[in-house]
Amino acid sequence: MTSTVAEKIRSLRNVRPELPAPAVRKAIREAAGLTQAQVASAVGVTAQAVALWESGRRTPRGPLLGQYAEAVRTMQELT
Repeated sequence: MTSTVAEKIRSLRNVRPELPAPAVRKAIREAAGLTQAQVASAVGVTAQAVALWESGRRTPRGPLLGQYAEAVRTMQELT
């Protein structure tokens, strides 16, 4: 059975970016030599938001989840 373009697009909505554990995210950032403020600036949030995400007290949602996951992947590639 062939999927339509619309079906493929709808299926993308259910794809949730994978994030490492909070402590691992922090270690990746530190290994990349970046501050929480630098990551926050790249993602478009405050340094406090990144601190909360790295502590596990909060998790990014919506578009920020994808942006942060991409930032973590990029930082991991730098190390």
